[in-house]
Parts: sequence; structure tokens; C-alpha cells
Amino acid sequence: MDYLGMLFLLGLGFIVGLSGAMIPGPLLIYTINESLHRGKWTGVMVIIGHAIVEVLVFLLLMFGLMELISSGIFLKAISIIGGLALILMALQSIKNIRSEVKIQATKMKYGVVIGGIIFTALNPSFPIWWATAGTRLLLEGLQVMGFIGMMLVFLGHLGADFGWFLLVSMTTSKSSSFLFEKGWYANVRVFLSLMLFAIGLYFFLSGL
Repeated sequence: MDYLGMLFLLGLGFIVGLSGAMIPGPLLIYTINESLHRGKWTGVMVIIGHAIVEVLVFLLLMFGLMELISSGIFLKAISIIGGLALILMALQSIKNIRSEVKIQATKMKYGVVIGGIIFTALNPSFPIWWATAGTRLLLEGLQVMGFIGMMLVFLGHLGADFGWFLLVSMTTSKSSSFLFEKGWYANVRVFLSLMLFAIGLYFFLSGL
């Protein structure tokens, strides 16, 4: 069994997933707000809701990609588009590296799992990401190790989401500013953004 290939695909999904998760957005802000009221495990519950939506998207893409992988034109096109999406995502992340996360201490009426579903499904960037960069990542897994490769990339992506949002809720449940006032947060985002840029450039060049 190709353990190095498995680790590569898990790491690829994890790095790209973590790079996206750390960018301030509706789901991150919602997690922080709810963690102030509900405690340190809030992030896990939010990402369970988020994961429900992502699993559905993954299943839809999986069956479609199995047929499209035979098309060289499709593979080149999605490599170029997905690579550009990741490059733009990296540049935007670096540009907004010092952006502040606005926190409102307002408890939502519905449960956090439902909140995770809502803030994922209604995020306009979510379908765009999966139609471009996300699809290209899954194709990389499919090319390297077939169906298992797709699963590994997806599991790495989910692992990054669970790990990051758990860290967010565990730190912000006691102090709403602790996590985001530390210099390491910006430094980690810079490093991940550069990694994301490199991956996007690789996909883009592979399409050309």
C-alpha cells in the first residue's frame, strides 16, 4: 500500500482546508459568537452541521467526477480554473491578513448544528469553491489513488475544519480576543497562504 501517497493526499486536503477555514467568514464569526455562550465544544457542533452539507456535495461530485475524469479537456479546464481559484484565495488571504473578526455577543435561537448547516449552505462562496478548487482537489485524489484518494483528500479537508473550529471555540469561550490578538495567528495564515498559492500554481500549470 502506498502510505506516502495516502499521507500526501491527506496533507493536501488538510492544508487547503485549513487555509480556507482560517480566513474570517460567516461560519467563523458565528462559531465565535456562539462559543461565548455555549462553551468550548461549540466548534465541533458547528462543523458537524457544516460537514453534513459538505458530505452531500462530495457525494454529488464523486459520481459526476467518475464519468468526467475520462475527458482530458475537462481535466485541463478544471485544473486551470481550480488553480486560479486557489491562487486568488491565497492572495486575498494575504491581503486581509490583519482583518479583524467582528464579534457580537448574541445567542442564536436555533441549535449550533443547524446554524452550521445554515451558514454553510447560504454562504455564496461555498458552491463556487467546490465547483472550482474543491473539484480539482478531488480530481487529484482520484488520479493518484482512485476513490480512496478522493476520500483521503476529503477527510483531510474535514479534519482541518474540525481541528481549527474546535481550537477557536476552546479559546474564545473564555476570551473573545485571545486567539486573534496573538501574532502567531497572522504568521500561520501567511505560511498557509503561501502553501495555498503554491498548490494553486501547481494545478494551474498542470492544466496548461
